[in-house]
Amino acid sequence: MSAWLALTKKEFRLGFPVFITALILYAGMMVGAYFLGKQINHEEAIMMTAFTIVIALHVLFLVFYLYYTLSSERKRLHLWLHTPMSIAELLLSKLFTGIVFMAITFIVSLSVAAMFFNQHFDFFNEQTIFNIMGLSTITVFNGAIWLAVTFVFFWSIFLTFSQRINDFFSFILTFILFLIIGWIYSLILSIGFVETITTWGPINVGDILVGFEFGYMDNAFEANTLSETSIFYIGHFIRDLIVTIIMFFAACWMIDRKVEV
Repeated sequence: MSAWLALTKKEFRLGFPVFITALILYAGMMVGAYFLGKQINHEEAIMMTAFTIVIALHVLFLVFYLYYTLSSERKRLHLWLHTPMSIAELLLSKLFTGIVFMAITFIVSLSVAAMFFNQHFDFFNEQTIFNIMGLSTITVFNGAIWLAVTFVFFWSIFLTFSQRINDFFSFILTFILFLIIGWIYSLILSIGFVETITTWGPINVGDILVGFEFGYMDNAFEANTLSETSIFYIGHFIRDLIVTIIMFFAACWMIDRKVEV
């Protein structure tokens, strides 16, 4: 356990530049949107758009984090893979540190957005803000972890190919395989039997924001929300979790058995 904690501490140092870059990017977008909104007298609309983009970009945070850290590790792959810990422990350390960094930027961004909406829009009651924050958190982290493990899976395939052919053709083959596997997976999900066994455990979430209507009258900005009761299925989350676990351990197996250093 102490060895894994020491590795995780090293991962925090390795991934810190990504964290700082993300903070600067998100802060820059929000500050830029604020001054642009002030300049054109549409602060609310511009800020709402900026906050939406910033929150959505968090879905890609872990992918870029892993790309940066794994690219760094590849330069000294023999040292990284010859540690006494398993491949699963090495990758979990990266995922853990990435999620921690992502959680910090996400909490800051979501908190600033919630305060702004609460101060500028009277139709955002406490229940609506709570629902939006909860749904955003679940959606963003679920999507980010799914994409991160998918990236690790195909990165391990790329690494396996690159043992025998150059990086360019390895990337092309990996991308083709990505399209084929994605197509097969979508076909499997569309099968009636699969839909039946995964569409269970409905969760009703009321008063969820699904859109906005904007209007300008006499140089004044008006906004109205479109909301509906959304239904989510526990079965879908379980399905995604199972697939994520399979991809993760498949990636570990490929790196451990197929990658030579």
